Amino acid sequence: MALGACGTVVRLAEAAVRTPAPHQRLHPALWCREACRRAAASQAGTRLHNTPRSITCSASVDASPAVAGGATAEASTVPKPVVKIDNQHDPFATVVSVQFGDRLGELLDTVAALKSLKLNIRRARIKPAADGTHVHKFFITDATTSEKILKSARLEEIRLTILNNLLQYHPEAGTAMAWGIMARKDSGRDLLKPLGLDNRYAVSTVINVSEDEDASHSEVFIQTRDRPGLLTDIVRVLKDINVNVVSAEVDTEGVVAKDTFYVTYHGEPLGPSMTQLVTNALQYYLSLADVEKEESY
Repeated sequence: MALGACGTVVRLAEAAVRTPAPHQRLHPALWCREACRRAAASQAGTRLHNTPRSITCSASVDASPAVAGGATAEASTVPKPVVKIDNQHDPFATVVSVQFGDRLGELLDTVAALKSLKLNIRRARIKPAADGTHVHKFFITDATTSEKILKSARLEEIRLTILNNLLQYHPEAGTAMAWGIMARKDSGRDLLKPLGLDNRYAVSTVINVSEDEDASHSEVFIQTRDRPGLLTDIVRVLKDINVNVVSAEVDTEGVVAKDTFYVTYHGEPLGPSMTQLVTNALQYYLSLADVEKEESY
């Protein structure tokens, strides 16, 4: 019995199946097709007198390992998209940094997208990074007030605009992001897996509260899995416990969000009890958001 690709069962006389010469040997799938063609011809013509045997054709042509390996290698070389929003190091402008390996051009599309948000770009520059990539920096202010961007909703709007723009012109960036079209394609999802957090995509949540050196405010550092609306939701949680957010520094590195919030409580740095309350509230909210995302159906 020989295996081929057509999946049909035919009767072929033993005399009709002959092993070709070495220079005439075909791929198993092509040989099967030829065998089936000859079998059909023999059934339509003279009946063969030798003892017949059954041939089931079910072999297939495998994909080239080189092609599959090349696709895997290409996916593994996608750089990590990095977007940082800094309100601390420039006294007159909000500094927005964009980094995506060496694949970014002049970012004219990003400039147009930022201007559509009613922002002024005071200056821009491209700075080489230590790893050989390039960091694009934009110094922006509000078009109406010419002031730095301090509101969390506006900062989140800027961040999402840049990331969505990056996805539009570089779709491969979605494979290294926590959200987007490419990130939602999960063919390996186990449908029988119990509800709860999926450790394959887990990002360790870190919350650290410390007092600034000049004792004027406290710094709340949060590292967690990125998602749209994360910045505004964190600010809302802090405001719900009467913590005032003076400013924020927002870093998005692939699937990880690293945000620093400069906060006060009644104009003073957070005391020990408020520090514990802030930590517990943020830890509860971030854990609840992850569970709700995984268990939604």
